[in-house]
Amino acid sequence: MFAFERKNVCVMESLDKVLFYGFLNKALGEGVDMTLSEESKELIKSYSRIIRLNKGEFLQIEGDVSRYWGYVSEGLVRIYYLRHDKEITEQLSLEGDGFLDYESFFSQSPSRRFIQMLEPTTLYLFPRLECEELCNKNTEIRRYFRLLTEVVLLLKKKRIQQTIFKSAKERYQILMDEKPNLVLRVPSIYVASYLGITPETLSRIRSSVK
Repeated sequence: MFAFERKNVCVMESLDKVLFYGFLNKALGEGVDMTLSEESKELIKSYSRIIRLNKGEFLQIEGDVSRYWGYVSEGLVRIYYLRHDKEITEQLSLEGDGFLDYESFFSQSPSRRFIQMLEPTTLYLFPRLECEELCNKNTEIRRYFRLLTEVVLLLKKKRIQQTIFKSAKERYQILMDEKPNLVLRVPSIYVASYLGITPETLSRIRSSVK
C-alpha cells in the first residue's frame, strides 16, 4: 500500500476538465507533434485521480512498489533515496513537472525511493494498471503514453549527462536558468544534494555568481 493510502489524505473526487485537458496538451513539451482527441482526453481523465498532500507527507516510501506516474499541478515534490543513511535528492519537481520512479514503475519491484512533498501539493496521478488497460484499447492513448515515457527518460538522461560533463557551477547555472523559482523555494541542503555538492560549495557558488 502506498504511503498516501495509509493516511487520511485529501483525495479529490473529480478533476477540473479545462485544467486537466490543458495539462495533457502541454505535458509532452514543445516540439512534440501529438494532439489527443476529445474522446481520448476524456478516457484518460476518467482513469486518473487528483490528490492533495500536506507539506512533509509522502506519496511513496522505500519498499513501496510504484503504481503511479505523477504530475505536479501545484506545489513542490522531492524524490530521494538513502545512501549510508544520508538522503540523496534525485529529483525536484514543481508546477508543470511530471515525475516517475521509473525503475520500480516498469519492473514492479520494491522501490528505494521516497517521494515527499516540500509544500502543500496537488498531484495528478496516472495508475499503471489502468493506463496499460487504456493503451491496450486505444492506439492514440498508447502513442501518447509512449511519448510521455520517452520525455521522462530523456530528462533523466539529460540530468545524468549534466552530472558527468558539467562542473558544479555550470549545473547550478543551468538550474537557475531553467527553474529560478525552484532554487528560492527549496532548502539549500536539498539543492546541494540535487546538484551533487556540499552546502558549503553551493554557498560559494552562489556568492560567485551574484
